Amino acid sequence: MLVLATLKNWHITTLDIKTAFLYGKLDEELYMEQPKGFKVKCQEGKVLHLLCAIYGLKQATLAWWKALDKFMGKLGFICLCSDSRTFVNKD
Repeated sequence: MLVLATLKNWHITTLDIKTAFLYGKLDEELYMEQPKGFKVKCQEGKVLHLLCAIYGLKQATLAWWKALDKFMGKLGFICLCSDSRTFVNKD
């Protein structure tokens, strides 16, 4: 990719997001048991309703990807079919 960018005189920007999987919108209703150390006294049998993705949740990756794809689309970028990690802007 870097060689092609050099030959075509393309501008490349990379991005590394440390909290990528946090706060993604969920498309489904999810509940979880209260974590150890955070249980509410006299309400140990209750569960938590998740409004956003949390780290380690299976659905977190897809929730984050959908948000990123939507945001990049608003900026005029499209995702490559051959490499879903790469967005290009043809403008």
